[in-house]
Formats: sequence, structure tokens, C-alpha cells
Amino acid sequence: METQKKDKLLIYTIIVLGVIMVGLLVFFLVERSKNQKHIAQIHEEKQLLENELSDLSHSYDDLKTTNDTLNEKLFLEQEKISTLMGEMKKFRDNSYAEISRYRKEIGTLKSVLRDYVVQIDSLNQLNQKLTQENTQVKKQSDWLRERNKKLETDKKDMEKVIEIASALTVENFVVIPINKKGREVNWKRCFQLRADFVIPKNITAKRGVRTVYLRIKRPDGQVMAFSENSFFKYQKVSLTYSAKREIEYEGERLETSIYWPNDGSLIKGAYTAELFCDDENIGSTEFVL
Repeated sequence: METQKKDKLLIYTIIVLGVIMVGLLVFFLVERSKNQKHIAQIHEEKQLLENELSDLSHSYDDLKTTNDTLNEKLFLEQEKISTLMGEMKKFRDNSYAEISRYRKEIGTLKSVLRDYVVQIDSLNQLNQKLTQENTQVKKQSDWLRERNKKLETDKKDMEKVIEIASALTVENFVVIPINKKGREVNWKRCFQLRADFVIPKNITAKRGVRTVYLRIKRPDGQVMAFSENSFFKYQKVSLTYSAKREIEYEGERLETSIYWPNDGSLIKGAYTAELFCDDENIGSTEFVL
């Protein structure tokens, strides 16, 4: 009887232990399944975060600016992304806390990226505005330069016109041989040649004393010089003159004459006479002796 009780107790014990073992097995299987799902979720979350980091890195690479300070800050952010990617590769997919930390850091990087996008966009708009303003300023500068160039050309043209208008001219320029009494004679009895001419009224010409040079050329082309040293400057060239006279010109019509004393060098034929004043040839004529 006592043996039967012991056997029953043993059987009950075995059954209880069996139930406990089955329970523990079921619990283990359930927890293992949960743990596998947990790890799978962490792995999936990690993969998503790695993809976000990769996209974020590309986004930082695409940001371009000419601002050196901002470029340095962008480089530091890219270094943070590179460091975080290196840490995630070593992570073993077993901690939600780590995943949460990575998610938070990535969120911060995204926020910083948005700020930089706004800053760079503002800088680009400012640069675009400055470029437009510089273009406008350049156009205005080019216009002013062209305008000044035209004004300078117009000024030079006007100065040339005034110079031409203010230059003296002569009318009724004739050369005749005369005797000592001032009467016209033939060339063989000539005491001196008298060059008569009229300077017309010219309100633009400068007033004051002027020197008028007479240059007479014989039929053989020789210039009849007043002396060995009778030279004057014309267009940066030294020319020989036959006679000269100082006149007082006040802008009104002036009749005057220049005399060349006969030194015995006259010959028969056609002569040319020219008048010069203020570095200009103001008249010419021909006469025959």
C-alpha cells in the first residue's frame, strides 16, 4: 500500500515537472519569437536610418556656396555624418536605445541641413541680386564711358571747328613791283615788291599782335630769302621767309602790306607768293614779272 502511494506521488511529480517543462519550453519559444521580431524591427529601423544618412550625405554634397565660413561648417556636418555611419556599421541590432539615439542625431542633422539650405538660398538670392546690380552698374558705367568718349570727341571736333573758324584768312592778295615812290613799274626798274592783302573780319580769332610771314618763290623754284637766317616754324618744319610784318589784329577787317626789298635776284617769269601766320598757310597767289 505504501509502495503504491510512492508510485502515485512519483507519477504526479513527473507529470507536474512535465507540465512545467512544457510551459518553460512554450515560454522560451514565445520569447525567442518576440526577440527575433524585435531584432528584425531594429535591423529594419537601422537600415532605414542608414539610408537616411546616405541621402543626407548626398544632400550636403549638393550644397554649394562661395562663402568660405559656411563651407567650413558644411564640411564639419559631413564629418559628423561620416562618423555616425561608421558607428552604425558596428552596431549589432540589439538596442532600441541606440536606434533612438541615432534617430535623434539624424533628426538634428536634418534640421541643421534645412537651416543651411535656407542660408544658402538667401546667399544665392543675394548674389543673384548683386550680380544683377553689378550688371546694371556695368551697363551704366559703359554708357557713361561711351557718353564721355562721345563728349570728348564732340569737344575735340568743336575745338577743331573753333580752331578752323578762328584761323586768319586773306582776300585780295596781290604782289606788284614798285619804285621808290610806290608806283607800279616793270620788274627791271623794281625797287621792291609789295604784297597787298586784306584780312577779313573774324570775331572768333584771337586779338593782339601777330607776325605774318611772306614767302616768295622764283620761277626756278628758289625761295628769295630775306637773309641767311630768315626762318620760321610751320607745321614743325623750318621754312625760309622773304619778308615779315607784325600786325595788330582786333577781329575787324584789316588792309595791310608786306615789302620785300629787291636785292637784284629777280628774274623774268611766273612767281608764287604765300602768307603764313599762327602756324597756318593763310593765303597764296601767283604773279608774273
